[in-house]
Amino acid sequence: MVFTYNGNHGVLIEREIMTAFVKEHFDWDGMYLMYTGPHDGAETYGEHAAHHGTTCHPTRENVIRPAFIARFKYGKKPYKRWINWLVKNATVEEYLERSEYPGSPVWAMRELGCTASWL
Repeated sequence: MVFTYNGNHGVLIEREIMTAFVKEHFDWDGMYLMYTGPHDGAETYGEHAAHHGTTCHPTRENVIRPAFIARFKYGKKPYKRWINWLVKNATVEEYLERSEYPGSPVWAMRELGCTASWL
């Protein structure tokens, strides 16, 4: 959260940080589309290991864990269209919030206004 002052009334306003998707931070392995860029709420491998009572390799301590975007299991795999749409129309926090349980990646895209036929 970011707090800013409203100049007219001196009121403290709370607002969320919204991070734009960056094309270069997407990672596609043939089935899973992940996002490796920084965003509000991003967790490093070291933080994740500490929360789960394990350790990680020292070279990965400060590396951001990839965020799950979508899985393309069967048929066509329009991952490039997903990337382009997300970069142009959504923020990382908006998408990740909507794709968490009980949502799904397709539901999240629809909630964000994607009406494309490839969805």
